[in-house]
Amino acid sequence: MTPEVVPSMSRFNMVPHSTAGVEFVGNLMRYAEVENGVSTPRLLRLGNCEFEFDAAAVVYTGWAPQHIETIQSALKDVFRDTTCSAIRFVLPSSILTRFESLRLRHASETDTKIQIGFETLLLNGGEQGGDIFPGDGLEQSSPELSAYAVQHLSSRISQRLSRLSAVFPDQVRGHVPSTNASIKSYKRLMELQAVPSKNVLMLGCYPGTTDYICLSNGTTLRSITIDTPCDMDRVYFAFQVLDRVKEVAFDDCSIAIYGHTLSSDFVSMMAQNFGKRVSILNPGPMVNLDQDRFETGFPIQAFVPCLGASIA
Repeated sequence: MTPEVVPSMSRFNMVPHSTAGVEFVGNLMRYAEVENGVSTPRLLRLGNCEFEFDAAAVVYTGWAPQHIETIQSALKDVFRDTTCSAIRFVLPSSILTRFESLRLRHASETDTKIQIGFETLLLNGGEQGGDIFPGDGLEQSSPELSAYAVQHLSSRISQRLSRLSAVFPDQVRGHVPSTNASIKSYKRLMELQAVPSKNVLMLGCYPGTTDYICLSNGTTLRSITIDTPCDMDRVYFAFQVLDRVKEVAFDDCSIAIYGHTLSSDFVSMMAQNFGKRVSILNPGPMVNLDQDRFETGFPIQAFVPCLGASIA
């Protein structure tokens, strides 16, 4: 069975409806629900659920499968009164196989899907099944060729997520890579003129890894995930990524940091090396949410992917 190409997140504007996003990081389950299809998306719920075990390992690696029922119970409790029409699980980059390739511009949709499926099998060790997520088009191109990025979720993890999400029998259930959801958040913030729109390097910080996403006027120039055992590594690779993106002048790029692990030392190091260009990404404006709604220290920047998965 060849991997299935998953449609990208689409926009609906006809009637109000809500979409939920769920993300697992370590022992945390983050969740959000947003009412879409209205003039201003409205936040219905946002929060964390903390477990006494590594929930991400249970979901993504199959460790301690007896805890699946506990996670299902938490999902039922959090969304017990929901009327959402869809729920999307955010996929961390660390569990995905990612690659970039080229296709003929005149290739049909069928031929492109066949090519993507074949290349995925080559690069994921021949594993059958799973889900494929086409990424935003990259900048490398020619009159005859266009570039694309692909992320692949293994069938084992896809099946575990399907079992987990069985607690939502009436909702459309799906998955979205964290980088795709984060890009969607930033583009929505661009539409609201809440963030710089020209050039930005986004840093998504997670345990042991960092997502580096470079955008120019909303177009993805580079998207890469790098192992970063310590904060100094995150800073070093920010320099390296910017140096390799030739389309953007080094000093003409804002830097937006978000994610799970933003230590004060890391933020200070980034400011020391990149100056006032550095900011912590606040996704609140995309759902008309003021910063003062939260207690001091609430990590709203950690919800960038979750909210991106929740907007239509």
